[in-house]
Amino acid sequence: MDHDGGAFTPSPSRIVASWPAGTFVENIAVDAAGDLFVTVHNANKIVKVTPSTGAIAGFANFPVPVAGVVFDAAGTLWVSGGTPGTAPGVIFQVSPAGVVSHWCDVPEAIFLNGMTLHPDGRHALVAESLLGQILEVDLHTPSVSVWLQDTMIAPRQMGQTPGANGVKITDGYVYVTVTERDMMVRAPLDAAGRPGAIEIVAERLRGDDFAVGADGAFYVATHPAHSLVRLEKDGSRTTLAGAEAGLAGATAVAFGRMAADADAVYVTTSGALFYPIDGVVQEARIVRVEVK
Repeated sequence: MDHDGGAFTPSPSRIVASWPAGTFVENIAVDAAGDLFVTVHNANKIVKVTPSTGAIAGFANFPVPVAGVVFDAAGTLWVSGGTPGTAPGVIFQVSPAGVVSHWCDVPEAIFLNGMTLHPDGRHALVAESLLGQILEVDLHTPSVSVWLQDTMIAPRQMGQTPGANGVKITDGYVYVTVTERDMMVRAPLDAAGRPGAIEIVAERLRGDDFAVGADGAFYVATHPAHSLVRLEKDGSRTTLAGAEAGLAGATAVAFGRMAADADAVYVTTSGALFYPIDGVVQEARIVRVEVK
């Protein structure tokens, strides 16, 4: 790992919810009411967390491990899943009531990961972490196709560490964290919403999933670096919180959607399940970090 988090400038934070050590909380999406929906990878489920109280409630169960999660405009949840290293990958649709439907298989996928909604509203994008692909899922007709493929978003060595991991679209570009290569890249979108050539945005950044602030800064979970990093448009970076705040194995980030938490992000963690701190696996958590 070659990671530079910049200066450490801690922001106020608090633990919102926690799970026993050995739990892998992987990704997060926030609904219109401000509730947090997180994928629990090792338990094949999504749970709902009320951020004001930390209450955890069951929401949806799946036949395989789940990873990426994103809401569409109608409040339907889209979820990527599958057993890492084994085809096929699977896309699920989940109703607001928690009813799970199998949407489509992704026959060649062996590690589906982070998701985002395409600006056209009809498609979702999902990272395939080992094949160097961003896939496009049609949300009207059950189908999936390769939207972007490039060796720059594939891992240099096939293994457990993802290549393409988090994916977001902002300001006319698609941004992707490439974990195994310690970098973030981007590609411009043309008038039809298709990606162009990839360029490097940041190096020496061990990024997992991430969120984009209203000011265009990126808030990046660093997983084995156990921290939250703010990456500015000019490439400068600051570590806002670390293991001391509960971010052991930080996996994903999402902004709050209500007035009370619009200037805060929620960070999920694995408790450093795969990267124990001093040999100790901690509780998995959701940590709220104030970022403004």
